[in-house]
Amino acid sequence: MLRTQVSLDEQDYKLVKKEAAALGISVAEYVRRAIQSVLPPSCRPRWMRYAGLVESGNPQSSQSIDEIVYDHKD
Repeated sequence: MLRTQVSLDEQDYKLVKKEAAALGISVAEYVRRAIQSVLPPSCRPRWMRYAGLVESGNPQSSQSIDEIVYDHKD
């Protein structure tokens, strides 16, 4: 990962900090997600943009993905 510096005015910084805190993430992660949301898709499939952003609340959900997605298990 590369490091960069971004300048924000005070009002924007306060808003970014508030939104990041509401999501339980750092300001840096909030900015990374914001940038990713506007960049053109890379070679990754478009749906991968959302991977990891949704939680079922079930720690065993990866064990029963067919039931979660298709409402049945083969």
